[in-house]
Amino acid sequence: MKALAKTSSREGLELVEAETPRPGPGEVLIKVAAASICGTDLHIYSWDEWSRSRISPPRIIGHEFCGHVEEVGPGVEGFAPGDYVSAETHIYCGRCYMCRTGRAHLCENVSIIGIDRDGAFAEYIVVPAKVLWKNDPALPAKIASLQEPFGNAVHAVKRAEVGGKRVVIIGDGPIGIFACAIARVLGARDVWLVGLSETRLAAGRRLGADAVVNASSRDPVAAIREWTGGKGADVVLEMSGSPAAWDNALRAVRPGGRVIAFGLSRDKIPWDLNRGVFKDIEVLGIVGRLIFETWYEASELLAELDLTPAVTDELPLEEFEAGFERLFRREAVKVVLYP
Repeated sequence: MKALAKTSSREGLELVEAETPRPGPGEVLIKVAAASICGTDLHIYSWDEWSRSRISPPRIIGHEFCGHVEEVGPGVEGFAPGDYVSAETHIYCGRCYMCRTGRAHLCENVSIIGIDRDGAFAEYIVVPAKVLWKNDPALPAKIASLQEPFGNAVHAVKRAEVGGKRVVIIGDGPIGIFACAIARVLGARDVWLVGLSETRLAAGRRLGADAVVNASSRDPVAAIREWTGGKGADVVLEMSGSPAAWDNALRAVRPGGRVIAFGLSRDKIPWDLNRGVFKDIEVLGIVGRLIFETWYEASELLAELDLTPAVTDELPLEEFEAGFERLFRREAVKVVLYP
């Protein structure tokens, strides 16, 4: 089969011919219909410090996908050939403390698709049946492939409790843009998006942001204070992991407000603890999504939302370089690859 893999310890990816996998006990073989590029895949392509510490080449990458069940392994129940499915990326053990207390997304023994085992940038993928999600047959493949990152945004916005609030989202990546749409549906009073890419900010507007600010040309904190009459935002979701953005989040939130820390940074970020204390703000760290609670929530939201504006590029797997280049240049939001 065709597959996109990290074949050696260096920058880049290669399109290779790989052995089609076979499902073992409790596993399912899926014919991939669509797979979207994630920020994690950009890190792996760049072969940064995190990737070097986490990936052992050769490895087929990619974890956001949908497809149809081709074959089921021994012991699999509830799935049959032809089923239209996606998958939870985190393969949880079900035995550790976190799993047994309802926090399987924080599993102590987690194995991640496209990182610890071969992923979805391929014609076929094998995953355990326990992480499969049956899709609505009417859901387009390009949208079905987005459910994993969309779920991240759902989980973050739900924890932010945005109903009736003035909400600022910092970070114009896909999850920040998805958060605009989700905050709007969940009853936010106002939704503002801060970013650096005019293409992505425009997508944020189409998905529900009332106003946007390009932080490369305007002070976002000044804009937020102007929008809020000097009070500051009730809720700030920091989705970028940028040190400057984190400082802006702490300055933009009103006294007594809430900051959601979602974006990951390559470096340690120093921050003004006194500002947080004297403003009496609440800071919540959010990772991933609840398995499978968030998938149910995301499915209901997708019945109300059209994520099509976020899919800026659709390419055959063979043209992956063009998709990665557009993402690195911040000219795209989500790139969907078709094996």
